[in-house]
Amino acid sequence: MRTRPIPPALPRTALPVLALAALAFALSPRGSAQDGPARAGAPRGALAPTLASLVTRAGLGERIGVSVSDARTGQVLFAHQADVALNPASNEKLVTAATALHELGADFRMMTGIYGRIEGDAVVGGLFLKGGGDPTLRIADLVDMAEALVDRGVRRVDEVVVDGSYFDDRYLPPAFEQQPGEVAAFRAPVSALAVDGNAYELRILPGPSEGAPAVVRLDASGYFDVTNEVTTSGAGEPRILADQRGNGERMTLRVRGTMPLGVRGVSYRRRLENPVPFAGHAFVEALRRLGIRTPVRVRVAATPGDAPLLTSRRSPPLSQILTALGKDSDNFVAEMVLKVVGAERSRPGRTATGAATALALLEQVGVPRGAATVVNGSGLFNGNLVAASHFTKLLGHVYRDPAVRSEYLAHLATAGVDGTLARRLRDVPRGAVRAKTGTLGDAIALSGYVLGPNDEALTFSVLTNGVRGKHGPARALCDDTVRALVAHLYPDYRPPGTPETSTDAED
Repeated sequence: MRTRPIPPALPRTALPVLALAALAFALSPRGSAQDGPARAGAPRGALAPTLASLVTRAGLGERIGVSVSDARTGQVLFAHQADVALNPASNEKLVTAATALHELGADFRMMTGIYGRIEGDAVVGGLFLKGGGDPTLRIADLVDMAEALVDRGVRRVDEVVVDGSYFDDRYLPPAFEQQPGEVAAFRAPVSALAVDGNAYELRILPGPSEGAPAVVRLDASGYFDVTNEVTTSGAGEPRILADQRGNGERMTLRVRGTMPLGVRGVSYRRRLENPVPFAGHAFVEALRRLGIRTPVRVRVAATPGDAPLLTSRRSPPLSQILTALGKDSDNFVAEMVLKVVGAERSRPGRTATGAATALALLEQVGVPRGAATVVNGSGLFNGNLVAASHFTKLLGHVYRDPAVRSEYLAHLATAGVDGTLARRLRDVPRGAVRAKTGTLGDAIALSGYVLGPNDEALTFSVLTNGVRGKHGPARALCDDTVRALVAHLYPDYRPPGTPETSTDAED
C-alpha cells in the first residue's frame, strides 16, 4: 500500500547562481588542460586557465568532470577529470536522443493500430488495440480512432482486447525501483500501449453541501476500484490523501480527506500501476461515448497475425518527439524512446537492448568499452555512469554528421529562450548555447554546444556529483563555464560582473 499526502502545487522559481569568477589567468588544478587556436580578440592560452580557475573557485570537491572540445575537429581544449564516469542525471537523455536518431532516423513514427473483423455493424472476435511505443498517444486520439470505426458503420463490439506485446512486460525502467513509494507522474511506467504519458488525473470537487461526499472524477473509470472517503467541509484548504496499488488488471484507489465548499476542485497527476489495461478502459469509454455498444471488461492479449487493420494513428516524427527530451527533460518519453530502439532491434522491446545500442554508439565515437554504464534512458536515480569526455565525443560526432546534426541541435534547450534553460544564461547571445540540463538530489550537469558568430562550434560538458545542498554553486559553475566559452567566441560579449557588460546581448 502506498500512502502519500498530496501537497498543493508550488510555483517554479529560478535558483540563484554565483557571479562569474573574474576572467583572469590562473594555473590549472589537478587534471589536464589544453587550448586550441586563438580566435581574433582572445589572447592565446586564455581559455584553459580561465576554466581551471572556475573549477577551483567553485569549491565543489573532487567529483567534478569538465570537458571542452572543438566540435568540428574533436580537439580537446580543456579537461578536468574528464574521463571519470559520474552520474550524468538527465544529461543521459543526450545519449538516448543521439542513439534514437542514428538507429531510427528523424522521420521514424510509432503506430497504434486497431484490428478486427467487421460483420454487418459489429466487430466480432474482438477489437484489438495494439501499441507501437508511441509516447504521444492521448485519450483524444483514441476518440478519433473510435470515430473512424463509427464512420465504417461499426455500432457494436463484442470485446475490447489490448496488446502491449511490442515491448516486454517490465513496466518499471531500471533504477526506478530505488524510489518505490513515489507515485508522481515523473516516475510513470513504460509500456508499448501508453495513453496520456501513463499517468492519470485525479480530480476532486466539493459535494453539494457541508458533510456530503466529495466528487471524484477519473478518465477510464472502469480501470479504477475507487473508495471515496473525502467529505465536503464548510471552509479551509483541501486536504487530500490518496492510496493506490495495483490490483491485477485494475488499480485500487482509496481517497480520504476534506474538500471545502467554494473551491472549484483540485487535480493531481499520478503514475499508473498497470498501464496497458488503463488504455483499454480509456478506449472502451471512447467507444461508448460515441454510441458503440461494448462490454466494460477489457482483456490483455496479442493481436492475431491475420487480423485486418481497421484504422491507425501514427505519432509525430521522431525529430519532433525528441524535443520532449532535450527541451523539457521528459523522463517518460526518454524511456519510451530507448525501448522503441530496443524493439526495432529485436521483439519484444527491452530497455537492456536499447541501452546496449546506446553503449555501442558511445564506443563508435571513441569511448572505450566498459568506460560508461547505461541502465536507462532518462538518467533518473543511480545507475548510469558517463564521463564528461564521453559527452563531448558524442556531441562532436553528432555535430559532424549532417544526417542528424540539425535535428539534434533543434531538440536541445536554447539558453535564455526555451525549455529548461528558458530562465538561465539570458545574457548570452540568442541562439549561441544549445544544451541539456541535469538535476538530481546529488548531481547537477549541463552539456551541449556553444555556437560562434563565424560558424565555430564548441562542445562542453560539466558534471558535478556529491553536491547535495550545493545546487546553486554547481549550477553557477555550469553557467559560468558556458559564459567563458561564449566570451572565447564572441569578442564583444561581456559576462555579468565584468567591465563593460553588454546590455543587449540577446538582440
